[in-house]
Amino acid sequence: MKPYVSRRRFSLPNEIWTWKLRPPAFAVLAYLQYRCCRKFGGAVTMEELAEQTRMSAGMAKASVDALTKKGLLTTDLLPLLPGTEGRNFFSLPDEVFHLGLGHSALTVYAYLLYCEDRRSHQCHPSYNTISAATGLAVNTVMKHINKLAERQYIAVERTNYIDHNGMKWNGNNLYTILPIRQAADAFYQRQLAELELAVAQQRARRKAEGPGSAFIPAGKGQGA
Repeated sequence: MKPYVSRRRFSLPNEIWTWKLRPPAFAVLAYLQYRCCRKFGGAVTMEELAEQTRMSAGMAKASVDALTKKGLLTTDLLPLLPGTEGRNFFSLPDEVFHLGLGHSALTVYAYLLYCEDRRSHQCHPSYNTISAATGLAVNTVMKHINKLAERQYIAVERTNYIDHNGMKWNGNNLYTILPIRQAADAFYQRQLAELELAVAQQRARRKAEGPGSAFIPAGKGQGA
């Protein structure tokens, strides 16, 4: 079924980038803030954190421990955002936790939203700036920028400039934040293509095995 896309967003304080959180901890804190904003009932489990942020349960537990040590979580795993009253915030769409985006790509995407001009929906931080803010290596940042572009979260435009000597140089990328519906539609199309491929593979296997072979529903007994 095609995923429902809401217009709901949740906020994070601009100061979050001064706390120097690693991407797993950033994603866990963002998810808990989202959960708090939506007033979800019941206690959150490590398994839920791991699933929603695309990490192992062990990594989720280590992230919770790191956030608790920094005074950013209560013992009930409610987010604490000290010193942010009356400060500036940026927002993320709820769908970042429902479209299969991993914790590192989520952190890069969140930083672009933090930098975004709210009127043009554009920004142009350098790879080095994104790297310093997210704690990711420049090559890793580049990989996740490509991933975000492929999954239609952002559009990337290469830029250049002429220096005072008339030499042409590459400039920072210009990023345009795309409507989250485009990313949701692309996610649905990938899921549909994967399902069609699995069905085609099952049919080819049955044909190769000949008459009398048992049908195995797509997804049963197969790896992801």
